[in-house]
Amino acid sequence: MDGSGVTDDGMWDTRRLEALISNVPGAIYRCSPSHDWAMEFISDEVESISGHPASEFVNNHIRTYASVICEQDRTAVEVAVGAALDRGEPFEVEYRITHCDGSIRWVYERGQGILGPDGEVAFLDGVICDITDRKQAEAQLAFLAYHDSLTGLPNRLLFQEHLEVALRRAERDGTNVAVCFIDLDGFKLVNDSFGHSIGDDLLVEVAARIRTIVRDHDVVARQSGDEFLVLLADLPGQTVDERPAVDVATRAAVDIHAALQRPIALSGTEISVNASIGISIYPDDAPDAESLLKHADIAMYRAKERGRNDHAIYVSDGSDPRRQLSLATRLGSAISDGDLLLHYQPLVELATGAVVGAEALVRWQDGDRGLIAPGEFIPIAERTGLIKPLSDWVIDQACQQTVAWSAQGLDLYVSVNLPASFWRPTMIREVLDTIESFGLNPNRMMVEITESAMMTDDRATAPILAELHRRGLRVAVDDFGTGHSSLSRLTKMLVTTLKIDRSFVADLPGDRSAAILVKSIIQLAHNLGLQPLAEGIETAAQAQFLVAHGCSLGQGFYYSRPVPAAEFVSLFQSLNRMAA
Repeated sequence: MDGSGVTDDGMWDTRRLEALISNVPGAIYRCSPSHDWAMEFISDEVESISGHPASEFVNNHIRTYASVICEQDRTAVEVAVGAALDRGEPFEVEYRITHCDGSIRWVYERGQGILGPDGEVAFLDGVICDITDRKQAEAQLAFLAYHDSLTGLPNRLLFQEHLEVALRRAERDGTNVAVCFIDLDGFKLVNDSFGHSIGDDLLVEVAARIRTIVRDHDVVARQSGDEFLVLLADLPGQTVDERPAVDVATRAAVDIHAALQRPIALSGTEISVNASIGISIYPDDAPDAESLLKHADIAMYRAKERGRNDHAIYVSDGSDPRRQLSLATRLGSAISDGDLLLHYQPLVELATGAVVGAEALVRWQDGDRGLIAPGEFIPIAERTGLIKPLSDWVIDQACQQTVAWSAQGLDLYVSVNLPASFWRPTMIREVLDTIESFGLNPNRMMVEITESAMMTDDRATAPILAELHRRGLRVAVDDFGTGHSSLSRLTKMLVTTLKIDRSFVADLPGDRSAAILVKSIIQLAHNLGLQPLAEGIETAAQAQFLVAHGCSLGQGFYYSRPVPAAEFVSLFQSLNRMAA
């Protein structure tokens, strides 16, 4: 045997092999189907994972390994392993086990069937790793993304998910849903008089009191600051003469007023709280979650206008559905007639303030109504099938502008938003072909796709991202933190940038839950080798917080609103001079 640890006949020295196995961060095993999948060998690392010595599992000496798998996961594990072996492929599966101390641990198992001379599986070799810490980090990140750290209530994102579910159920069952938008009157005076600590204590008590008013299955959320939301679901539908849903929501508003006006003892002082409450009802006041929330907000401001400490029911402004149809018809003409235009918002390197890119944002200059916001016509384009020609136009124009700026010596890339419907191989190839038809280096362009759209189907998404990566295109996950991605799935996504949603940035630096979440996302991005990009930066304090915590890029009104292409060159030069 030479010094390499290999014997004269080419076999590994047993001691070296044992040393190698002991350094693997997981339990290596071999089991055999001929012995009812009993472990023929499993390394000592299994004891640190399960609490049981390896000797207990070998040949099922005391227990089978399957016996420590949590009962609710066993079938899924068996199906995953069996299907992979039938296909002759490796398998990987995550599941829970019960540690000998009674605690639940998460493990990741990867294995491969080893074929014998007869072509059948003779052995199953694999490795089992403890991923409990990773799972706990995912759970913590998920909680921070969907809950308010001060009050423990759901935040707006989770509230909106509950609302979407409630609306689908209401549509199916013919019931109503009410949303109450609550804004505390004069809360700033409490903060200014007693300090933010007392203000926080007050918000916690307000949350608790609202929670006691509604039914157990209703949802109370903290929107932001001193704003709260209440979801009242499964309400009776209206009749010709009655609106019981309005009666229930109005009674809840009256009870909330009464609960908040009972004195609250804080720091030796008794405080009574007044609130303005707006109410909107599905389906009478709005057909969807976004409109329902918007209309409840409008109603809340009407309550304030009536003198505060009041509640108001949303009253429609009489919008005609025929107007929506007319808007869709005019939008189709606008796309073909060239009535659309792109504005560009600079993407800034936060540490220096230098402009490194620009996001292309579509605008519609309508002859009758003037400049129409994308929030109004994009949903119409998606509903009517106009999103494809609209997006094609945006990509084409952005490429043209990138070529023009490159010729002027502007060293930057341009980002465009892709709708979820484009997240298909044929559509992506068209995008790539358009970029290359302009002679652009793909690195000069970035495509943005929302987190929820990207995470819909791993099997469909992975090859698309691989193609974009191979061709050199930048890819950003937009609105990160508002979707449903897990850390394990994100690690497999070939993207370059994580865009932190503006809803989290808006509450920086004062909101503790937003601060914790944003710091976590920034750290996550760096750990994955990605650039974090914060949207919606509007203040110097927000920018300073992001720089202090390592955020690479940002955009927002603090640097510039989106501007026409003709104004962007001077803006680029001005910002870069200040950064120099």
